[in-house]
Amino acid sequence: MPAPLLGRSLQSAVPAALAVNTKLVDIAHSNVSAGLELARDLAGAKTPMEAMRLGVAYWFNHMGAVQTQARELQSLSAAWVKTASDQIRPL
Repeated sequence: MPAPLLGRSLQSAVPAALAVNTKLVDIAHSNVSAGLELARDLAGAKTPMEAMRLGVAYWFNHMGAVQTQARELQSLSAAWVKTASDQIRPL
């Protein structure tokens, strides 16, 4: 692969790479916020049963969020690879 072709491929992938990195930061922020909300709610729990209910509800909600986050990352990553590989395909 000639160097200019590789350079074009890498350069075209930069916006998609930034989108993936931005999504990762958003996911981290969301997950930390959710964990802090759980900690706040647990601190206010009046009984052990209430604390358990809060924990179970958190994990059910969190698993749904993780699935959504994984799908979003998969989509962005696929776009990133496609953008980069489109530049190196033969014309």
